[in-house]
Amino acid sequence: MTHRDTLMTVLRGDKADRIPFTIYKWLIPDVPAAEGLRQKGLTPIDAAPVFSVERTDVSWEQEEVIRDGKRLIYSRIGTPVGEVTEVAGFDSVYGSRWIQEHYIKSVDDYKVWQYLCDQTTVKPSFDQFLEADRSMGDDGIVLAWIDPIPVQALLVEQMGTESWSEGVMAYPDEFQSLHESLMRVYKLQVDIAADSPAKVVWLPDNVTGSIMSPKRFDMYCKPAYDYACRVLREAGKLTFAHYDGQNHTLRDNIAATGIDIIEAFTPPPMERMTVAEARAAWPDKVLSLNFPGNLFREPADVIRKWTREYIEQAGDPNGFIIGCTEDFHIPDFEHAFTAIMDGMV
Repeated sequence: MTHRDTLMTVLRGDKADRIPFTIYKWLIPDVPAAEGLRQKGLTPIDAAPVFSVERTDVSWEQEEVIRDGKRLIYSRIGTPVGEVTEVAGFDSVYGSRWIQEHYIKSVDDYKVWQYLCDQTTVKPSFDQFLEADRSMGDDGIVLAWIDPIPVQALLVEQMGTESWSEGVMAYPDEFQSLHESLMRVYKLQVDIAADSPAKVVWLPDNVTGSIMSPKRFDMYCKPAYDYACRVLREAGKLTFAHYDGQNHTLRDNIAATGIDIIEAFTPPPMERMTVAEARAAWPDKVLSLNFPGNLFREPADVIRKWTREYIEQAGDPNGFIIGCTEDFHIPDFEHAFTAIMDGMV
């Protein structure tokens, strides 16, 4: 079986010739060891959008500056009802983008973002996905990328934890209205993904029980999943939802969704919920593991031991994947990934 065939077989919940070992394509370092590990079975996963966005009566300006030796990007969105601004910086080690000042800072900014949503048109755009899929070939798979579910887009991308918490607690009616505006745009993206050539749709949601309570999950996450999972399943697509945070308090809520694959699930010694607990909680879902990055610098025998423990806890290998979904120290790549693969044999 090709890498693609093996991974797709397991993503459908079946048993392949081996347990897949995956990594986001953009995390693979440009080092000699990468090709050898790929030949041994390391399988890249890429993602590409399947839609384009057009907006009317909205201006967007961006300026990149260097302050105190650090790269910053200042963004401004202007509308007839007001403007919002964002400041983003970049991690000095991995170059990852981190928002330092979110667009929505108070309830007064809600009307601007709602206007932005109301002026948004979403259209199919498959060229980028098709090119990424052609480039990938049989080495791995490419996911159809859509925005996170609206409540998570607000939390992570538009508001930040403080403003989001203030919104859900102090301004529930205004927050609900804002959420509904994002839901309209989100549903359009889901509908396009359902008609796309992709077989797997990525839900890059990053929901974590350390912030999202079971009550809020059922209020905001569940309706979005009910729509997305129903529409995508009817179109023959698999849903691949990113859950690398604290999951144990949400286990029953997650179980009640139609999500096919819980992706980036992170077990001890980084998070609390074990592989065995996850398999028991979600027997009808594929479990795609994020191998804890805090193990990467451990001796090879320790890494192999944890790998075997995860596989043993998973039990039936049907619908079980080991992967890497986080940045890591590049000098650890060959050591850690070789040890993981040795533990999978």
